[in-house]
Amino acid sequence: MLEHWVENIAKPYVSENTYSGYEVDVRVHLVPGLGAHRLDRLEPEHLERFYQKMQSNGSAAGTAHHVHRTVRTALSEAVRRGHVPTNAAEIAKAPRLEEEDIEPFTIEEVQSLLVEAAKLRNSARWVVALALGLRQGEALGLHWEDVDLASGYVRIRKNRLRPKYAHGCGANPCGRKAGYCPKREQTRREHKSTKSRAGRRTIGLPDPLIKILRQHHEAQERERIAAGADWQGKGYVFALPTGGPLSPNTDFHTWKRLLKDAGVRNGRLHDARHTAATVLLILGVQDVVVDAIMGWEPGERPVCAPGTCMSLGQC
Repeated sequence: MLEHWVENIAKPYVSENTYSGYEVDVRVHLVPGLGAHRLDRLEPEHLERFYQKMQSNGSAAGTAHHVHRTVRTALSEAVRRGHVPTNAAEIAKAPRLEEEDIEPFTIEEVQSLLVEAAKLRNSARWVVALALGLRQGEALGLHWEDVDLASGYVRIRKNRLRPKYAHGCGANPCGRKAGYCPKREQTRREHKSTKSRAGRRTIGLPDPLIKILRQHHEAQERERIAAGADWQGKGYVFALPTGGPLSPNTDFHTWKRLLKDAGVRNGRLHDARHTAATVLLILGVQDVVVDAIMGWEPGERPVCAPGTCMSLGQC
């Protein structure tokens, strides 16, 4: 029943990422853990014991909570179709999640990150992310057609999707996982449109970021010339040296190395979203290093009160 739901009912109507989450929950957790129970005899207590067992076996509370949401969605459809009278997952207590504290980076930490980011290829990727609070998928999905440097704005319209691969080795299996197959084939599109109204937005660019993006565009043009016939030309703002899209996984590890090289505490990439106001404020601090990175001349620094975003709408 769950396999039918995820492949034939959910898959055609949800995003690739949502489907992937459902599919893993069903295949890895729900079928092995609850497959012995008849759907019409499933009780809330069965689910609660199952969640406890998951965590006892090493699953994080967040994983168990995600599984709970998946089975609740599947059972809602079963109720709607008359297969079961009630949704046991609506009654069962969901696994408890400890609220995670968001720790924005301090002014000193941001200074160190900007200094180190300036040494990297695609350094603009990190400056833009820290200053505008872009999510990883939004930053990696950004295309030049969405950037207007003359008018000074970017439009957030696309999200980079995590790659998914299938074997391409045919009758001669390579023996590796699909993602490491020498002839691997991409089975998921590279990006999707941002559908929510909140996700689609236009963000104004202060002059220092315009300057940084212009320099980045010039550097990418030099890479295009160097790549010659190997240039993929997909229009990504932040791309591989051959113009192809960056992998979210590689991007994540680059972020971790950046933190280490900057001597900054380990932090989630997502926490950088909550640092945007700090970054914009730091750009007003009289610091020679920050001025050099951001391209400001004395007297050009914007001023905003704590908690504001200097008209960028990101605080």
